[in-house]
Amino acid sequence: MMKSLIALIFIFNINAVDFRDAYKGKINLSVKDMPTEYKILIESINHYPLSKEDKDDLLSNIVMSDAFFTKIPKNDLFLLTKMEIYKAVLSYHNSENIKSIRVNQPIINELMKKANTAKDELNPFASWILRAVIKDLQSIIKYKYYQTYLTQKAQSKKLKNIELLKLDKKITLLSPWISLFNLSTSEEINLALRPLHFKIIRRLAFLSKTIYQTSSFDKMPPMKELNQLSLFKYSRELTNRESTLQKIDDVIGNIEIFPSKGSSTNISNLPNPSNDWIPKDDMQSLKIKKGDLFPEPDPNYKKPESLPEPVNDWLLDI
Repeated sequence: MMKSLIALIFIFNINAVDFRDAYKGKINLSVKDMPTEYKILIESINHYPLSKEDKDDLLSNIVMSDAFFTKIPKNDLFLLTKMEIYKAVLSYHNSENIKSIRVNQPIINELMKKANTAKDELNPFASWILRAVIKDLQSIIKYKYYQTYLTQKAQSKKLKNIELLKLDKKITLLSPWISLFNLSTSEEINLALRPLHFKIIRRLAFLSKTIYQTSSFDKMPPMKELNQLSLFKYSRELTNRESTLQKIDDVIGNIEIFPSKGSSTNISNLPNPSNDWIPKDDMQSLKIKKGDLFPEPDPNYKKPESLPEPVNDWLLDI
């Protein structure tokens, strides 16, 4: 009952955070004081278009992570983060459905070519995984037991040596990534890795909360608003309307309505004053005759014999 109550309180805290600002446009996230792998992951997710549901999922886990990452000792947090990222990457593909690849230098050369030609097209996390795969494969072909491994695999012998078994496991885990990078376009690779970003962020947020709940008797930390996060930094691109208003504000802000006394601005080359604003009585410019403007008196006019008496009947009786 108590655990259920704690869970309800936590959900309430998350739901109390206002994400409405993030719905207005493209968001951007960054993080400090975290392992390089996690920083690259957060930077990479900024490259994807996000729906309202994506932003709700992402920002809920970011707010959760910000609250609990700081409650874990830094060394433990770094170890947890690195371990979970590598586990998630290596287990992302179902290696049982992909045949192990015979690793050689031509395959590594192809991957290196991909890393160079597509570095501007791949998102940062995909580029990091590709470079990590290349580094691991270079270590494998230089490994002292690799030739023995190839010989026994070619003879279809069952591997018994622990070193050969570990080597076989590494190649099995790396084979799906070799196929993905060598057989897919950059766009296909980015699309294939999209769910992995959310999976890792969601997993680390959940683990950090679980570690805190199981190792501390303190109250649950408050969930901060997006502009108050400690480790993460949130920003958003301006909408067209906001951008226009910002430009107007910038222009108005640079106008000095009341210059200071010490201002060195000198205004020169002003026009000489004149009285050309006074209208001129130029009768030639009129399009009608002068006689029409000032007619002669009517010779047949007769004045009335008597004028009506004035009255005061406009007042209403009250």
